[in-house]
Amino acid sequence: MAKEKVIVGLTGNLGSGKSTLAEFLKEFGADVINADSIGHEVLRRVRDQIVKRFGDDILDENGQINRKALAFKAFKDRESVEALNSIVKPHIINLIDDLVKKSKAKVVVVDGALIFEYHMEDYFDYIVYVYTPEGMSIERFMKRTGYPRDMAERILSFQIPASSKKERSDFIIENTGTIEDLKEKAKELWEKLRNDP
Repeated sequence: MAKEKVIVGLTGNLGSGKSTLAEFLKEFGADVINADSIGHEVLRRVRDQIVKRFGDDILDENGQINRKALAFKAFKDRESVEALNSIVKPHIINLIDDLVKKSKAKVVVVDGALIFEYHMEDYFDYIVYVYTPEGMSIERFMKRTGYPRDMAERILSFQIPASSKKERSDFIIENTGTIEDLKEKAKELWEKLRNDP
């Protein structure tokens, strides 16, 4: 019997281009759930817990969490990263699960940087890992976010190494070429996913 839906975890370290790949898969027909967007929602829901742990100097002028200010505090050491994850992780996983269950698409893609860090790999039928060499990914991340190099390197240091993620993934997409190259790889991946028995 054919599967009702194929659930795909799409991951990659910061600046890898995974969200661009996700956009292509959406264009081809996948339902894409963006874990980063869910993270924004979760921060609103757990605002008080976050402030209690990290201080009210992470709030903006409207009393909302400033993600950049939070990042500077949360990524200072492993204990702080773990504290942040312990607050947000259960909410993020529950919201992802709700959206996956509600989806009517044949292929549902969860675009999330921390799939392995959150120990979610068994949730998915397939894991797709987008790989970009570290130097290139840090440059892209800095350009996109405005974070300084030392901050980008610190965030990356708290992610599981690329070599480990590659070994644990079903598909590896190397993103070292042009946007057109990535779209072509996305198309090939899409054909495999949508034809999954």
